[in-house]
Amino acid sequence: MKSFKQVVNNEVDLSVKLDYDLSIQEGMGATTDNASITELFPCIAFNKGFKPSSVEDFKKFIYKLNLSTTTKSFAKSDADAAASLIERLPNMEERFVKAKLENAIGITNYLYTLNSSKSISKVVWGYRAKPSGVPSGHAGDIFVFFNGGDILGVSLKAGTKTSKEPLKNTYVGTQYKKLGISTSNLEKDLWNRVYSKLPNIKNIANASNYIKNKDVTKAYVDYYVENEREADKLYHEMLVVARENMCAVINKMDTPAFIEWCKETFNLQRKKEKIPLILVKAVGTTAEQKGDDIVDLLPLVTKHHAYLNTNSVQEYFIAIYTPTDRKALKMTIRSDSGVRPEKGTSGQGRLGQYLQLKMQYSGTIG
Repeated sequence: MKSFKQVVNNEVDLSVKLDYDLSIQEGMGATTDNASITELFPCIAFNKGFKPSSVEDFKKFIYKLNLSTTTKSFAKSDADAAASLIERLPNMEERFVKAKLENAIGITNYLYTLNSSKSISKVVWGYRAKPSGVPSGHAGDIFVFFNGGDILGVSLKAGTKTSKEPLKNTYVGTQYKKLGISTSNLEKDLWNRVYSKLPNIKNIANASNYIKNKDVTKAYVDYYVENEREADKLYHEMLVVARENMCAVINKMDTPAFIEWCKETFNLQRKKEKIPLILVKAVGTTAEQKGDDIVDLLPLVTKHHAYLNTNSVQEYFIAIYTPTDRKALKMTIRSDSGVRPEKGTSGQGRLGQYLQLKMQYSGTIG
């Protein structure tokens, strides 16, 4: 079988930067603010007939808003989350707010453009609860209700013109559970190659009780404080173990099962379903619908093979083959937060996440 050419864009160890960026947001006490601003505020603006002309214009609108007058913008059970987001806005880092509100302007403008071609009755934030009539597992971030009864789910992304944002965020352990696969091999490898290497670890834990063990988390945090370089090596080995095991799981699937897993796991556009899903990406103050490069390709896939990107600490690829084409799905496994000694044993990233490292799909290469 002809091997894939791996595409690497002068990649360095991105895990450090990713952990740092996320820890900044967590320091603000708002890990979901990034998405929520670009999801909720356009819903409110459109439903209130407001067309923001600038970031400051949008801020003034939000600060003067009486939330009780726009309850159709979110489910009743999400009202507290909406109020909390607006309440925290003045205390968020100014550069972060500016970037997210610019994206919100772009998405709001997109909704008005969509409305000009097909009349919209309301747009609803799909935060925790999905709107009435929408399945609870639908991947849409916001939902457009058209006059006449049609509903459209929209998955929102934000970035630069050339960036490839994750199209799906999930977790390693979550995928094992959904697939009905035991994590025993993963647990064994993580213990033998990662957690058992912590200093004096065998005095407090063993292979059968180290998972979600606060004493183990404390041992890792202490080790990180004492020797960050060596602690980082353990984290990088953790990523190798998690990626190797996930590749093994994927490669054991027959191709029809793999295709079904992709359809259920990734936020692929679903234009033919009762409530279609489309992808809209915001860049600065503009937003447009993006294509999906595998949704039409998947039914044609005849073979697949998962393998590590040896030039990255966090990436792996899934090669997919059709009778006339081949591509690779770009996948990532990493921690979604860093190590913060001041937090003790709660909410720690890296080794503190055990089986629940973040798993992402961000499009294709090749």
